[in-house]
Amino acid sequence: MIQTAIVVATALIVAYTLAMYVKGRGKSDADSGADDGSASPDLSFVFLVPCLNEELVLGRTIDRLLAIESDHRFAVMVIDDGSTDGTAAVTESYDPDRVWLFQRVAPNARQGKGEALNAAYRHLRQHVLTAGQSPDDVVVAVMDADGRLDPRALDLVAPHFADPRRASVQIGVRIHNASDHVVARLQDMEFASYTELFQRGRSALGSAGLGGNGQFARLSALMSLGDAPWSDCLTEDLELGIEFLLGGWTNRFCHETHVSQQGIVEMRPLIKQRTRWFQGHLQCTRFIGRILRSDLRPWPKFDLAFHLVNPLLMLLLQTASLVWLARLGWLVATQPAADTVMMFSGVRPVLLYLLAFGLAPVVTFVYLRAEPKLGIGAGIAFAHLYIFYGYMWYFAGVRATVRHISRRRGWAKTARTTGTGDEARPTGFDVLPYLPASVRWFARIAEPAPTPVARRTDALIELVTLDGDPIGRLDELLAHRPAELPAGLPAERVGALR
Repeated sequence: MIQTAIVVATALIVAYTLAMYVKGRGKSDADSGADDGSASPDLSFVFLVPCLNEELVLGRTIDRLLAIESDHRFAVMVIDDGSTDGTAAVTESYDPDRVWLFQRVAPNARQGKGEALNAAYRHLRQHVLTAGQSPDDVVVAVMDADGRLDPRALDLVAPHFADPRRASVQIGVRIHNASDHVVARLQDMEFASYTELFQRGRSALGSAGLGGNGQFARLSALMSLGDAPWSDCLTEDLELGIEFLLGGWTNRFCHETHVSQQGIVEMRPLIKQRTRWFQGHLQCTRFIGRILRSDLRPWPKFDLAFHLVNPLLMLLLQTASLVWLARLGWLVATQPAADTVMMFSGVRPVLLYLLAFGLAPVVTFVYLRAEPKLGIGAGIAFAHLYIFYGYMWYFAGVRATVRHISRRRGWAKTARTTGTGDEARPTGFDVLPYLPASVRWFARIAEPAPTPVARRTDALIELVTLDGDPIGRLDELLAHRPAELPAGLPAERVGALR
């Protein structure tokens, strides 16, 4: 009975996955050609970057954003949500006309990402209205502090807002340290597969969802949801996308561009993060009734409702699979060897493989389209490993369900992984690991007891020039040394908005 249920469920999942893949490459049901138009020349973007102790990675992110070349005006608003490190100082080291600092301190700070975004949104809304700019022509883009945005993103996203009904556009998400660690590679495979298999299909159906990184929302659409468009839900991005659709707006997924983020490389914090996402889905199941009663077309209704209950269905399927595997293991261990040989004869091994790895060929094909340099052999190997990786969601799901039932909602911020290239450029004697070995040896000999940074960096510059390393490179590193944190910050201090 369990085996039959698993076979049927697996077949339905594979069929649904293939159907969404095909749908994502066909003509969209959700649009009437509006995306073929040109974006308004007045369209501008404001990047909201929520930060809590992000000094380590923030500078790199701002540098990359400011390097974008686009026909559309844009600015960066860093939301310092009660940081105790140099996040504010890093922000203030940039041109205040292009990088704005919005600061929150206790008791307003650290109330969740949604509250931080809402506070910044209200300030931005007031600024736009005061300046006489149309909210229809302002797009708010949410970026993680470690995000690396494709330089083409603004020009690729902008045409989607030619449709006045368009509330938001979500772009793809990738993992930029995928080549550094197996767990990071599997996360990249997860994001890329979800994009190609489901997000493109959901966009064609008219039920595209939003993520917490690479989310672009029209200011007027946010204003239609009141003073707090982002909720305190653990997946406030998922809820925002649903609210837009129920409010008569449309969402779109733009697969031509992406933002990359830092992948978690240890399973324990990864399971903790996915527990939060799973619990957020459980919180959003309260929307199912509104979705079914809404004026949405039948297929988007079905897909939205299925998307919300899918984590629970997968939890049940994985539970059944583990029970079946445990039973199979017990039979193999307790039955005579001849019976075991009979059990695995004929077509049964093929059926067992399909039950366990039925999606592996699909994942291999899809991921190699997104990452062709990986190679077929590595793609097949990672796709099979990905099936085992998927059981991480089982442990996350069990934990999330317990937390949801017990009404526990508090979460700590996921720690950043060092050594992925996201860190701020080193300063002073912190540059030593990046210099040639001969320079490092002489520099350690020459390093004085605590002295002013200027004298120490002067010594380093002399050593570097003796070794032939360009002074300009070192000067560039030193120019990004964060200033000291100012004392006595007000509750919500904002950089000048011009």
